[in-house]
Amino acid sequence: MNHQQGGGGRHFNNHRGRGRGGRGRGGGRGRGGRGRGGRGHRNHNNNYHGGQAFANHPNDNYNGWGNGDAFHMIESSGSPSDTSFTFAVQGCSHGELDSIYDALEAYRVGKMCNNHSASIDVLLCCGDVQTLRNTEDFHSLNVPQKYKRIGDFHAYYSGQKVAPILTIMVGGNHEASNYLQELHYGGWVAPNIYYLGAAGVINICKRTASHSVSSLRIGGVSGIYSPHHYKLGRFEVAPYGQSELRSVYHTREVEVKRLEALASMNERPIDVFISHDWPRGIYHHGNVNQLLKKKPFFQKEVQDNSLGSPANEQLLHLLKPHYWFSAHLHVKFSAEIRHRSSEGPQKDSDDATKRSALKSGDGTAQEQNTEGTATTEFHGMESNDGNCPDSNPNVQSLTEQMTRFLSLDKCLPKRRHIQIMHVEPSMTTRSSTESPSAGVENTPWLEYDTQWLSVLSQTHEWTQRTRSPVNLANGNVSITKEQIHHLEDSLKARSKERDEVNPLAIPRNFSMTVRPYDSSSPRQSYNAPSQIGNPQTDAFLSMLGLSHRITVPYNRVNTHDESNLKQSLPTSLRPSQVSVNKQKAANDDNEIDLDDDDDDDADEPKTASENLVDPCEIEIESEEDNCEDDVCFVPKRPKL
Repeated sequence: MNHQQGGGGRHFNNHRGRGRGGRGRGGGRGRGGRGRGGRGHRNHNNNYHGGQAFANHPNDNYNGWGNGDAFHMIESSGSPSDTSFTFAVQGCSHGELDSIYDALEAYRVGKMCNNHSASIDVLLCCGDVQTLRNTEDFHSLNVPQKYKRIGDFHAYYSGQKVAPILTIMVGGNHEASNYLQELHYGGWVAPNIYYLGAAGVINICKRTASHSVSSLRIGGVSGIYSPHHYKLGRFEVAPYGQSELRSVYHTREVEVKRLEALASMNERPIDVFISHDWPRGIYHHGNVNQLLKKKPFFQKEVQDNSLGSPANEQLLHLLKPHYWFSAHLHVKFSAEIRHRSSEGPQKDSDDATKRSALKSGDGTAQEQNTEGTATTEFHGMESNDGNCPDSNPNVQSLTEQMTRFLSLDKCLPKRRHIQIMHVEPSMTTRSSTESPSAGVENTPWLEYDTQWLSVLSQTHEWTQRTRSPVNLANGNVSITKEQIHHLEDSLKARSKERDEVNPLAIPRNFSMTVRPYDSSSPRQSYNAPSQIGNPQTDAFLSMLGLSHRITVPYNRVNTHDESNLKQSLPTSLRPSQVSVNKQKAANDDNEIDLDDDDDDDADEPKTASENLVDPCEIEIESEEDNCEDDVCFVPKRPKL
């Protein structure tokens, strides 16, 4: 079988074009000279490039069944225990919640048929969820016009459907930004779907069979990095102009500095951190050559170390989470970061050494020891039982010194966009009656993180609606134990007044703030929405005794008064016809086009149903021999 890379193709402005030839694609697709390379094909032994969940892990496996042209591949890693959490990690969702939940349910049923436990405690979505509630939210979604489709989320928002798995998400660069701005500090975007906010830290807890409570600390940061807006305040207010439509999802230094403050407390590690953007330099800790085979147009950015977020790089080396999950670049990639004993990012000389090795063709350069600097003693991967092997007692455990990074693909058939993982918590306590799910085993719930709440309270003045750089007063946050204890006492007193059992439990207080999309309605509104508040944000700020600074109080009367509803337009005006602003937006090198994997053949006519297909259902080239014993094939549910 002779596989050849495609070449040539149609050419557009800036030498953009795609071609087909044999089994691959080529041509100069990309912005700013970044060309599009061929897609990796399968080898003769039916292994996929980049198929390992984590390199050399003894418990990595593929569990599967089914066949056909439309399927999801679900990979798993690790082994479950009484105290562990089972995570499903999703890359870019792009509005395909139905497909994701259906795939996980098929995985669970398939595992049960093989007499294996397959319950999933939580789904982590690493951005680009596209939380579109109705057609007005299209004005706050930055995607090409042809991808403005309503997606699945509105059904979960309206209550027509309920997420079958507790879901935690961060925002990406393709979101209904007006809605996420309502929940700047975090909250439920739909029943059972929790948004961490612009940045946030929470705890997920569950009762175990041994009558203890496992607690796992999860942090996250939303958006992508842009040096033009990083130091500025949150000046964007809906309805957005074309410039604000992009800047609204750019990560700000304020959120990063707040997260960095947790590193100085040194009381409890971050177990899992999720982001949309990659940490800069992460590719030097994994198989960079394999990455560049899949995404050859990343070559220059990898060599000059400009791919990814420098802010996330800083967080990675300060927080040192046990796991870090990302998306954004539409490729599966794993890496292992061995942290030095001193805080802060690794020296530029180390990365320069790796870049030199990359240019010479060696993509597996190892970290060099620096005289006088303690480095991690590497003992190997985790054992089958999920515990680190015995080692020198003077050396920290492997999981405390290492971050395992994983980025996943976007939601498309035949793409590695879901990973199942079993993660041991950093804290297990004896059971008490204070948990909101007392007596219910393995039912997870969310709790506030008191350290994070203290940081938010002490830095509230940093939250500013300004186009100028925010004065962070050197960016140092000092939180004392007395301040944390005072906050805890305040929350207990407030909980007692409200007859609440657990003062730290995050209330399930989701509330709709706009009318959801109704496909049966003869008329839909396509007008640009203005900024509104959210009762969850009101309750959160009230709990901490803080005021609104970039958010606004929720006014239920004005929101739901029929006389204030904007004029509706006929449904013949499809979402793809909605134009936010005729002003052309400046190119952003950090953007990843949604259509980077489709093949637009102008010579092939499309039917009406094909024109209305969702962006994540773009047809991709078929593969031969779809049945494999070591890969989980989950048939994709057809769209109605």
